[in-house]
Amino acid sequence: MDLIDLIQKLEYPDKNIPAIEIHSYLKHLKKPVFYEKNINKEFPNEFTPITGKEFLTIQYNIASALFDYGVEKGSIVGIFSRNNLYYAATVFAAMSLGAVVMPIYPTILQDELEDILRDSGCKILFVGDVAQFQKGLAILNKIQSPLRRLITYFDSRTKHDQLITIDDLLKFGEAKSNYEQINTIIPEINPQDNAALIYTPGTTGGPRGALLTHGNFISQKVVVPMFNFTDKDIRLAHLPFSHVYGFSADLLTSAYTGAPMAISSTFESEEIYRNMIEIKPTVIATVPRMYEKLYISTIHTIRRFNPIKKFLYITAIHVGRECYMAQSFGNAIPKGAEIINKILSPIKRSIRKLMHMQQVRLLFSGGAPLPLDVAYFFGGIGLPIIEGYGLTETSPVVTINRIEKNKPGTVGCPIPGAEIKISDEGEILIKGPMVFNGYNKMTPEEKAEIFTHDGYFRSGDIGIIDEDGYLRITGRLKDIIITSQGKNIVPLNIEKKFESEPLINYICVVGDRRKYLSALIVPNFHLLRQYAREHGISYKTDEELVSHPQVQSLYKTRINEICQALPPYEQIKKFTLLSHDFSVKSGELTPTFKFRRSQIHEKYKDIIDLMYPTSDITRL
Repeated sequence: MDLIDLIQKLEYPDKNIPAIEIHSYLKHLKKPVFYEKNINKEFPNEFTPITGKEFLTIQYNIASALFDYGVEKGSIVGIFSRNNLYYAATVFAAMSLGAVVMPIYPTILQDELEDILRDSGCKILFVGDVAQFQKGLAILNKIQSPLRRLITYFDSRTKHDQLITIDDLLKFGEAKSNYEQINTIIPEINPQDNAALIYTPGTTGGPRGALLTHGNFISQKVVVPMFNFTDKDIRLAHLPFSHVYGFSADLLTSAYTGAPMAISSTFESEEIYRNMIEIKPTVIATVPRMYEKLYISTIHTIRRFNPIKKFLYITAIHVGRECYMAQSFGNAIPKGAEIINKILSPIKRSIRKLMHMQQVRLLFSGGAPLPLDVAYFFGGIGLPIIEGYGLTETSPVVTINRIEKNKPGTVGCPIPGAEIKISDEGEILIKGPMVFNGYNKMTPEEKAEIFTHDGYFRSGDIGIIDEDGYLRITGRLKDIIITSQGKNIVPLNIEKKFESEPLINYICVVGDRRKYLSALIVPNFHLLRQYAREHGISYKTDEELVSHPQVQSLYKTRINEICQALPPYEQIKKFTLLSHDFSVKSGELTPTFKFRRSQIHEKYKDIIDLMYPTSDITRL
């Protein structure tokens, strides 16, 4: 019997992820459900469409091979790779066997990888490139290795009894044809069964593995009708599937609806823009940093227009912003602004075209705060960004703005089924079907620390709920700075004041147990070098550039101007300009570009100490 005929025989109860996914893709057997580059070797730089039939065939053959390797309900299947088609197929193949998928961030170090593999008990690991393969192979070759098999998504010439390439795995799975067994397993997978083990780097410490069930992820389906997601949408997935945001918002949501998804293997903005031109997505889910880069590059392009054209475009942006702000605050739009806004509609369409977003109908942002300037810019040109809030532990969405009532500066109100409340300490507490049961190997005592007596998850985030029931995030509980004078300060609130400062890429406020606040600043080197050229500042290295007295004076002036609006104890008294960027790879940022403050404090301890005389440090 033909494989697809066999799959179609299966009853698909709406209670687990692979059942929903297979049922969805069976409706699109001849239509593209994925697009990916590097599939067609003759045209590696072009997106190749993959139909529902082709994808299900790949998925079932991977599952058939894994079944023969002994993968069963509860087994951990690790994926250490950048996004690709086989990654997506492996996720659903492993879940079809009742296994637990463990997506691993693609650039972690070998020691971190080994810690995760040992903690999870993972025996089978898929790897995506040579660097990931070398790390996996080094662990596989250890005497007491947790690994039993390594599978590469590329053609590896290395010979090893426990190594197999994806091409050979697919042939092996097809030869074994364990399809009937797979069809028997899928209906037995229940909502309370674990679906994924996602290790989060955290912002204050080492990784912890969050166990998420099929029911946790399926609870997120409530957003599908809220935003009218259909198979007519086209998604561009560039967030790593190793992060719960990309895993759920892109991979799973596309599977639920059957919407085709173009897979971008990189987070490089230039590559993403090129992919946008080719794919013309209707839905984009990303992090604020990507919107910021697009906003800045668009403004710089407009500034190079001839005077008349520049005036028209800038006016359209300002008037659109004014109208959108009024609408967001629930105020009446000034009549004059409303008329001008309509007249300049063609200009706003041109701006969207300039950004390659003429087909986009929905933009989503999460993982970090969205700067208000960026939110008002996009809303003003007719592309309001829908901001939401969630965590790895909540699968992830808990609250989200609505199309009909989008309030920049907030992360919206709870999705159906979610409950939130604010503790006496200001912490956001969460309950609902999206909340996990706990971390891997967590003791009852540890569980009692992260859940309240009445079952609410302690998020660790600080927030307030406004009069409309919309949540506003104000900081992290563990990020609070307590000065030597006893002042409690949320650094994020201060850092937000610098969001619209073009010369600053990142600013991290420090000063716990100190007399005053200081800051580590990563300049926007593109603009700073431009400033240096225009003002005749000579330098050989970025280190020389940031140390130049004129540059120091420039930043001091801007910092003082911005800090004037703050109370004295929240003002930044000293700062250090760093000569390099923060990054995920170098450890300062999480995959969604939040600060890993404990790592920053440790890495830059000597630099921070230089901003304080010894006597300023409060002794314990």
